[in-house]
Amino acid sequence: AMGEAEDDVFLDELYQRALGRPIDPEGLRTFGAMLAAGESRVSVILEVARSDECVNRLLSDRFALPSLVELRPDRFPTEATRDGAKQIPVYVAETAEDFDWIERGVLDHGYYEKPGIWSLGVDLDKQVMAECLAAFAPTLGLEMGCASGAVLQCLAAQGVVSEGVEISSMAIARAASEVRPRIHHGDVLDLDLAPDYDLVFGLDIFEHLNPNRLDTYLSRLRDLLVPGGFLFANVPAYGTDPVFGEVFPLYLESWVADASAGRPFRRLHVDDDGYPLHGHLIWADTTWWVGRFEAAGLRREPRVEEALHARYDPWLLEAAPARRAFFVFSRDATGDAVDAVVARASVPSTVLADRMPAGV
Repeated sequence: AMGEAEDDVFLDELYQRALGRPIDPEGLRTFGAMLAAGESRVSVILEVARSDECVNRLLSDRFALPSLVELRPDRFPTEATRDGAKQIPVYVAETAEDFDWIERGVLDHGYYEKPGIWSLGVDLDKQVMAECLAAFAPTLGLEMGCASGAVLQCLAAQGVVSEGVEISSMAIARAASEVRPRIHHGDVLDLDLAPDYDLVFGLDIFEHLNPNRLDTYLSRLRDLLVPGGFLFANVPAYGTDPVFGEVFPLYLESWVADASAGRPFRRLHVDDDGYPLHGHLIWADTTWWVGRFEAAGLRREPRVEEALHARYDPWLLEAAPARRAFFVFSRDATGDAVDAVVARASVPSTVLADRMPAGV
């Protein structure tokens, strides 16, 4: 027990120094097991040092972007959080042109090429999401914004054939050789894709779209689905949802007003240089998001969502809480088709078999 306690202190200090944050439960479990199995601390240090997170953190500190605040200082005030604890820097987008301007700033200055913005490698999170998507048993899946195809790679291991769409040549260059041929390079609005997909999915991608064009993208994805097909979307949806509850709180008062008015938030949380956090161009509440997908001709499937939450929430709550903000829609799936997905989603996870909290 004393050795385990000493290992925990060592690992937390390693994370603080290498990654600038406390160790998370998954890291503690993984590296604690390595040490318990007799691996040296040097081996663990090297493993952390080689991680994408560590490498990206080191490179990111040397990747300076020009300030957007200096270009339009009047558009970058601060707003107090609802509890009054801090002042948040924001970008004020009152018109469609304002959203176009911030999108150009993000794209033209290479924000998305900055190290650390994307997680490109295969990891447990990607494996979990692939198993989640495999519950739909698609004949052919399509991932919107697939980056280097890590989820496609994990889906292949689940026996699911999928393709991807990706606009970044840098990300595609990082793709594994077995999935790279299945990645379509370009914008899904411009690509000539056959409407043969019975599952379309986007993981942390829809919030990067310009809200002025979101409806066009969703209509395109709906058209790529075969009748009865499903769409899975993981997005940072703020406020309280009837299925997954509150994952992202409404921490600015202006957001409460925007949500009540049925519009995306007009104040985007930004960093010190004026770039929206994580490059997110859409900040909106859960009701608004659901409304946009429904306006594209898709129907929400809460029973499927509830089955997936029951399967994964015990782990997600601890290891990846943001992943709980997801939606499942269909292009008029039959009741039998929905029942079949629910049945598959109700089987205990094999990917997380040794990671679920006791009693689950």
